[in-house]
Amino acid sequence: MSPIASLGGTDRETGRSGDVHGPERMPGRPSLIAIWATSVWKRTARGTGALGLRTKLAVFSVALVVIGAGGSAAAGWQILDGLVEQASNERLNIATFTFASMYQQRVAEAEFVLRQLSERPQSADAIETRNVASLMSIIDPVPTLRPYYSLIIADASGVILARSPKPRPRTVVDTRIFGIPGAAEALETGTAVSALTVMPECQLMMSVSAPVLGSDRLPVGVIQVRFPLDEEFVRQVKTDTGLDSSIYCGDRLLATTLPGGTGAPGARAPADVTRAVIGRGTKYEATLVLPGGREYRARWVPLVDFEGRAIGMYGVGNPMQSILDARAQILGVYVPVMGAVAIAALVLASLGSVVLSVPLRRLAISAERMSSGDFVTPIPGASSRDEVGRLAEQMDEMRASIASTYSKLQELNTLKDEYLFSVAHEIRTPLSSLVAIVEVMTDDLGHMPVAEVRANIGRVARAVVRLHTLVENVLDAGSLRAGRFSVRMGRVNLEDVIDQALATVAPLFEEKGQVSRIVVSDPPGGSSRDTTTAAGHGTLVWGDERRLGQVFANLLSNASKYGPGGDTVTICLAREGSSVSGRSSTVRVSVSDNGPGIPFPEQAAVFERHFRASSAVLAAPGTGLGLAITRAIIEAHGGQVGIDSDHGRGTTVWVTLGEA
Repeated sequence: MSPIASLGGTDRETGRSGDVHGPERMPGRPSLIAIWATSVWKRTARGTGALGLRTKLAVFSVALVVIGAGGSAAAGWQILDGLVEQASNERLNIATFTFASMYQQRVAEAEFVLRQLSERPQSADAIETRNVASLMSIIDPVPTLRPYYSLIIADASGVILARSPKPRPRTVVDTRIFGIPGAAEALETGTAVSALTVMPECQLMMSVSAPVLGSDRLPVGVIQVRFPLDEEFVRQVKTDTGLDSSIYCGDRLLATTLPGGTGAPGARAPADVTRAVIGRGTKYEATLVLPGGREYRARWVPLVDFEGRAIGMYGVGNPMQSILDARAQILGVYVPVMGAVAIAALVLASLGSVVLSVPLRRLAISAERMSSGDFVTPIPGASSRDEVGRLAEQMDEMRASIASTYSKLQELNTLKDEYLFSVAHEIRTPLSSLVAIVEVMTDDLGHMPVAEVRANIGRVARAVVRLHTLVENVLDAGSLRAGRFSVRMGRVNLEDVIDQALATVAPLFEEKGQVSRIVVSDPPGGSSRDTTTAAGHGTLVWGDERRLGQVFANLLSNASKYGPGGDTVTICLAREGSSVSGRSSTVRVSVSDNGPGIPFPEQAAVFERHFRASSAVLAAPGTGLGLAITRAIIEAHGGQVGIDSDHGRGTTVWVTLGEA
């Protein structure tokens, strides 16, 4: 346990007083002061209400300057007092920390010296053989380098075998080391132990004990270093910090560097200091007035023994006169400057009230015009660079922002109407077909030939595919906006996914008499095969099977929608060597049609939500969501998506996926 208590807040005595009540008042009757204040406020309000803006600004400016000057003076005084207190505390903290650091440094230094001595093999041999001459040769050089050290070597039973320096003649000498705390504990724990002890004649001594281990790693003795806390130590603190310090044994002064001090060595500390530090083991701060009227801010910190009891204390002091002189010099400059500033501020406030009144009146007129809905007329005075000009500029920016926002809202409202119209139109067409077919089949099902029933069922299937695709795209668009879009990766047979997508859009192909053609190309240098049915089962990619099916259903649906009747839609699968998501190879899938194509300036925007190329708008209705959702799915797979198209010559949409 460290003999220096942990630093805490200043220990202060606090008192508590009872409630103080003034004379009782009759309920429901206001005091005379309240009646007078109300009357003054009403008269002032009536008086200022008749004044113009310029006069009001002048009056209020003068009042604010007076209040500001008084408040600044009060705040400045408080700040100076706070700075004085802060500077004093910081210097005390430095002195306290330095004292504790030097103390701990000496303890650590003693532990290092003991470790060097105790780990020597000759130390254990000399103790076991009780060779005093050899022991003295080991410890004699240490006090030469560190004069404040005294060393003692004892055996495991505590009998002292050697000590350095040798005791003075006619001095009572201890024959056993266990009289000093820490020696027995060092033998028991096998580690170095430090302890602060009160010696005869009220002297504070720090002892550090370390065990000496034999060849069997059992303790055969103990070495102890002792050094006092005395005048030499406080002088060292004074040298390092420039602040004064004192050391007490109990409440008795051992050493001090205070000029005139708190008395000669042996004097007692003040009773309140003793009660707080020795009695309660806490820090204590107070102001000392030394002979000659010099003031010191002092702090006392407890020194504790091996068992955690406060057996002494140390104090650090900070002279207050230099800080008080600095405060006086600051005040000598601050007060005249504040007076001059207050006078100048009064003059400028009066002039400012005249300068501000005209542009403020213009701003008021502009604000009234904006409140009536006029967001076209610019705000006058925005070219000025003063505060009023900046206010006018901000108001003009606000006016322009409101006008722009209103225009954008109108555009968004138009886009919303167009989008809702497109969705409604997309839904109405297949729904109308479904309603008509269901009505026909309900009335004539029993008389219809099988071929006609199959044809009607095919029409129902096509309408359902369109509705399903539309609903999936609308839901996925909402998921993208809400940030809930995700994929579940795994091994996917790409050719099976394409087969399923073809089966999904088959009714659309049949309606327009279109066919599909699948081409699978091997790596460069290999062969390729062409099929109009299944594409085989040899292309594996990493992806989400459901999402990839949605991608190819969208691409095939677009190819059917915008391709001419009887068109051949080509799906090409080709392995490439480029890297996608860190994988060694990729698969490029392209879907080509012979439709009207997309103009080159519009190709960069075809993957944006709700965008439709001019050729697509003329060819067929739609919501503009399919390609946007396709790009989101492919990018979530770590792939790429692109488009190659010539206006009037068809369109090819391609995607890349990492091969499994």
